[in-house]
Amino acid sequence: MSMHYILPGILRYIGHLPLCSLAINGLTRKRICEIIKIQQIPRQERDDVNNDRGIFLSATAAAKPKKYDLTQGPIFKGLIKLSVPIMATSLMQTAHNLIGMFWLGMLGSDYIAAAGLAGQFLWLSMAFIFMCRIGTEIGVSQNMGKGDVEAAKLYSQNGFMLAFGIGTIYGIVAFVFRGQLIGFFSIPSDYVADISARYLAIIALCIPFQFGHFLITGIYNGFGNTKIPMYINTGALVINIILSPIFIFVLGFGVYGAAIALVVAQILNFAVKIWAMTKYKNRPFKDYVPFAKIIGGKITQILRWGLPVGGESFIFTILFMIVSRLIVSEFGPGASAAHSVALQVESMSFMVGGGFASAVTAFVGQNFGARKWGRLRRTFRVSTLFMAAYGLFVTIVLFFFADPLMSLFLDCPEEIRIGGDYLRIIAATQLLFCMEGAAIGSFRGRGQTMKPAVASVVCNIIRVLVAYILATTLFGFGFNIGITGVWIGIAVAVTLRAVWVLIWHKLNIRSMPKVDAEKIEEVKA
Repeated sequence: MSMHYILPGILRYIGHLPLCSLAINGLTRKRICEIIKIQQIPRQERDDVNNDRGIFLSATAAAKPKKYDLTQGPIFKGLIKLSVPIMATSLMQTAHNLIGMFWLGMLGSDYIAAAGLAGQFLWLSMAFIFMCRIGTEIGVSQNMGKGDVEAAKLYSQNGFMLAFGIGTIYGIVAFVFRGQLIGFFSIPSDYVADISARYLAIIALCIPFQFGHFLITGIYNGFGNTKIPMYINTGALVINIILSPIFIFVLGFGVYGAAIALVVAQILNFAVKIWAMTKYKNRPFKDYVPFAKIIGGKITQILRWGLPVGGESFIFTILFMIVSRLIVSEFGPGASAAHSVALQVESMSFMVGGGFASAVTAFVGQNFGARKWGRLRRTFRVSTLFMAAYGLFVTIVLFFFADPLMSLFLDCPEEIRIGGDYLRIIAATQLLFCMEGAAIGSFRGRGQTMKPAVASVVCNIIRVLVAYILATTLFGFGFNIGITGVWIGIAVAVTLRAVWVLIWHKLNIRSMPKVDAEKIEEVKA
């Protein structure tokens, strides 16, 4: 009889004897007992371990180039190598948004408000993009960690078709119903409302292509190669930055020139990424065809992973739009313009934080697929410390340089004050907010997308309630302290969500097995 059949019984007997310890094949009694506890792993994970016996030590290493294998090597170096291209792209996106605000600011705050309100429907589309991208990224990263390249390829193909189809429908709806959508904000100025509706009609043309190229970025992230999308995204952003002032001022399209430049850049981004996926020598998969046979099981699993993230983003954006409606209807287009600019300044936090969370998702996903539990825990600790340092940096910048940053884009002293107050209040939340990004990435990489989604939805409902109570007398008992009440509501919600997610992750990660699957296979062999 094989030793691994009789060993658990022996240990259970000896475990009752006082002061006894045992070492078998170099393993301490404690670690062997932890191996026995593998039966406590959820059934799906246990089945995966049993089905994949022998794969972890050989097939994973042969499945892809070693430089894209995130299951080996120093964790911090690997995280930095993976995350820096994503974070660099996010910073480039932030710079692009700020430059766009600068050009529109030269036209006037009404144009900033109009473009900012129309742009919120692009932001809303990110909910559906996240739904497709996160599900696909999890499928690709976990299967690459297991060594199942064909399954990863099928997830990437089905994710792409799902994203492009939904993006096409969303773009058509945004174009056809642009007037009704902008009417939601109850903009007091008909002139601003008309500009915003026309702006939305133009940017709606690029939405299917935006869905497509974001999905391809997720495929590359899951594969472990973040440099290729960084190069392509950076090139598209540079083109956008160059074209915007040309279309706005030289060709005389005004505010609509910014929308046209965006459409051109998004289409080019999509086209180059399709080429990279199908023709480039370092593409993730050979013989990749974007539009292939639809596999219902893969689509279902992508949605199962992605729906909580997409639902969270959708509800967040809807609630954010309700707050934006409060701002523009109660305090005017000037306050809305100040809010739009302040958000772009603050994006140095949430754009970079979101980019790092994507890197953590891919990193954790591959190690989860390889069942490297210890490496998962170390990854979270390292990423949390890194994001805490970055959050502290953002806190200092937003608090001490709020007014100078706002004055780069706005001329009106009152608008500068409103935006500056927002940045100083929200600065107090940045440390916890950035640390939360590491926890969210860890949850998503393990396929547990529902937990952070629940926390986000609940806290963002609190955001709206606190904002209305503090800023108005809508409920009959409001404090009516003005727009500062809106900023306080946002800060309270962000803080509550970050604390909730971090505590939940701390409790959740304790339930993971203590011993890697490789060690279990060695003992069973």
